[in-house]
Parts: sequence; C-alpha cells; structure tokens
Amino acid sequence: MKNSFLSGAVILMAANAVSKILGAVFKIPLTYIIHEEGMAVYNTAFSVYAMFLTFIISGMPFAVQKRVAECDAEGNTAGIRANVRSASIFMIMTGAVCSVVMYIGADFLAAAMKEERAVWAIRAIAPSVFFVGCGAAVKSGFQGVGKMMPTAVSQVIEAAAKLVIGYYLAVSFIGLGSSKAAAGAVGGVTIGELIATAILVIWYMISFRSCARSNISRGILKKLLEIAVPMLCMSLITSAISMCDTSVLRACLLRAGMTADEARFTYGAYTGYAMTVLNLPSGFLATIGVSVIPVISGANAVGNMRRVRAAAKKGLTLAAIGAFVMCVGLSIWSEDILRLLFHNTYSSMMLRCAVPSVFFICIMQFSGAVLQSMDHLGRSFISVVTAVSVKLIMTLLLASRPEFNIYGSIIGTDLGFFIGAVLNMCFMVSAINKEKRE
Repeated sequence: MKNSFLSGAVILMAANAVSKILGAVFKIPLTYIIHEEGMAVYNTAFSVYAMFLTFIISGMPFAVQKRVAECDAEGNTAGIRANVRSASIFMIMTGAVCSVVMYIGADFLAAAMKEERAVWAIRAIAPSVFFVGCGAAVKSGFQGVGKMMPTAVSQVIEAAAKLVIGYYLAVSFIGLGSSKAAAGAVGGVTIGELIATAILVIWYMISFRSCARSNISRGILKKLLEIAVPMLCMSLITSAISMCDTSVLRACLLRAGMTADEARFTYGAYTGYAMTVLNLPSGFLATIGVSVIPVISGANAVGNMRRVRAAAKKGLTLAAIGAFVMCVGLSIWSEDILRLLFHNTYSSMMLRCAVPSVFFICIMQFSGAVLQSMDHLGRSFISVVTAVSVKLIMTLLLASRPEFNIYGSIIGTDLGFFIGAVLNMCFMVSAINKEKRE
C-alpha cells in the first residue's frame, strides 16, 4: 500500500506541478495581451465551463474509479473493462448534450454571469465538455487500478497544447478586441482536451486489451449511477451556489460604488492574478486524494480496515504538511510571487487575505475523498454545501459595503472553507472509528 499510494501521488504531483507551471506561463503573457478586462471574459467563460463540466467529472469518474478499484481488489478483470465501457458510453452521450446546450445558450449564460462580452469565449470552450466526457471514464479506469502515468502524461500534454495553441490564437485575435482574444485563448483549451483524450483512448486500448471481456449490462450501469448520481447532485448544488456567488459578487461590487469598468477590473485582477496563484496549492495537493481513492475503495471492499486507516492517516499528514508549507510561503512572498509571475502586485493583499482558505480547501479535498471512498457521500455533501453557502452569505453581507468590496468575498471564502474543513474532519474521524469498533 505504501509504495503504490505514494508513488501514484508523486507521479500525479509531478504532472500537476508541470501543468500548473505551464498554466502560469500561459497566463503571464496572456494578461499582458488581453489585460484585466479580457481576463474577466476568460474567467467568466471558465466559470460556465466548470458548471457544465460538473456533469462529466463530478459523479461518474469517481464511480468508475471506485468500482474498478473494487473489481481489481477482488480479481475481477472482466468487471474492470465492463465498468469502463459502460461509463464511457454514458459519458460520451452526456458530454455531447452538455456541449450543444452550452454552445446554443452562450448568449443567455453570458448575460446571467453579467459579462455579455463572454459569448464567443463560452462557445469556443463548449466542445471541451464533450472531449472530457470521451476520456474521463478511461482516465478513471487507469486510476482505479493504481496506474497514474496515463493521467499524468495526458495532463502535461494538454497543458502544453493549451499554452502553445491558446497563446497563438490569443495573439492572432487581439486585433479584433480583448473579448475575441480571450475566446481564442480558451479555444486552446478545447484543442488541448481533444489531444489529451486521443492519447488516453489509445493508451487504454493497448493496456486493457488483455482483460477478460464482459458484456455491458444494465446492472453495471445501475451500480455506477448509484454512486454517481448523489455525487452529481452534490456538485450541481455547489456549482449553482458558486455560479450565483460569482454573479452576486459582480453585482455587489457595483453596489459598493464601483463603476462597471472598475468592477470588471477588480474582479479580473482577483480571479486572473490572486486566484491563479491560490489554485496552485489546492490543485497540486488534490492529487493525494485522487491517489488514495483506489487504495481505500479496494481495502474497504474486502474489509481491510487496517489498510483504510493507514492510508487515511498517511494521506492526511502529507496533505496537511504540504498545505501548511505552501500557505506560509504564499503569505510571506505574496508580492514577490505576483511580481515574478505577472509584474503586478495589485492583488497582493487579496492573495494574502485568501491564503487561509487554501489550507482548509486542501484538508476538505482529502477528507472528502476518504469519506466518498467509504460510501459516506452524504457527509461530504453536507460539508461542501455548508462551505459554499457560508461564502455566498458573507459575500452578500459584506461585498456590497465600500469598506469591504472584494474583501468581503475573501472573508467569506476563508470562513466558509474553515467550517467545511472542520465538519469533514469530524465526519472522517467518526467514520473510521465506527468501522474500527465494528
């Protein structure tokens, strides 16, 4: 367990580090090209994309990873292939529907996000949802058997394609305005997803051809959906609240006395600069939770609770130490980091104030992965909904006040995820101790 868990985590961490660096390298020149106004368009399109991506990555991939890990622990190679194939068909259909709806409804979605100029950017990124759907089940199948290298390779290649193609398109379209240049930048994401999906599918066809064949049945899909649907409902609710929070924040900035351009600039600076840096630690350490899912799911399936507790303890220690070190670094060198990456320290105070939320998010990510692997989806749901609801409420209460403005949302983020992390930890300790007593 020690070697497979840690080696998988290290592989994903390394890939995440490379892809995050490539992402930062992409955003550094991008901010110079499209500026804060263009970054507001870029991040608005990404917010819409993330909402639709919820249908693809929040439920079924975890279900596939969990079911494949259980089949692998039981020696059921036919079940591995059947689960991946069943999920792939379902997710390809779902991804196609989501992409079409996102493309057709781009005008409505841009208006709902209070950023009418994001229409073309939303349309440019819409096909990405379909491509993610084509490859997500395959990626989860690899992760379920503890093979993290395909995920790592595809992730790095996707980031590299996004960097090269997105930058080229942004430069090509800048003469048409910052909104069209932002659309070109997100178009690079779509092409990157296409390339990454092609790599995963080919790798899967080569790696799993020796697995025993099994007919796809309704029973397999039903078991997958029993896991995926609660996860999907949780993600839909939290994504809806988060999307509402984005819209509310923009409106609150206007009520705080900012002009439309000032609100767009402040929001773009926060999401384009501060949030770009803040997402690095949580994205980097999320790999620990991904790596521990097959270990805990497989051990839980065969009743090996000693292995469950050992993996949970080891992973939590690693996540907590990593998050703490990164948070200290961000607090001390916030201005230096922003100056190095963007030659702009306007968001340094925003970054410093939001640092506590990074630690709490990392703890929530790992403890949530443990709870979900042990079939305690409801408990994880309560924590996440509580966290994002507190964030939304605090944004409503504080962000419209001139003395707080954007910092009202930051305070809400820190408080919300602190409460969510505490709840998740209590739930995880309770679940592990209950299994231990039994």
